[in-house]
Amino acid sequence: MNQSPFLTSACRSCRHFTPEGRRGGTCQQLGVPVQASWKACALAVPVFSASWDQLQRIEHWEQALSTLVLSQELDQEIQEIKDLPNLEINVAQSLIA
Repeated sequence: MNQSPFLTSACRSCRHFTPEGRRGGTCQQLGVPVQASWKACALAVPVFSASWDQLQRIEHWEQALSTLVLSQELDQEIQEIKDLPNLEINVAQSLIA
């Protein structure tokens, strides 16, 4: 079974959480109001984590993002190739007319 690499389970346990009022607070990472009891997001960092842990997560997200961008570019190129025969037919028909 895969275990999540994130040890922070709720916003209240995150380094980026700043409490305000009774139950709420602000996420300094996202700059938005949050509830302390909300499930922590993927950007959550335990309060007492080593700084290199965060660097490993950033590297992981950068790799995932670059893979996603390459995948989207490849999908666009494949779609352009699929549309190419239709374009050639339209050009040929316009030359005949």
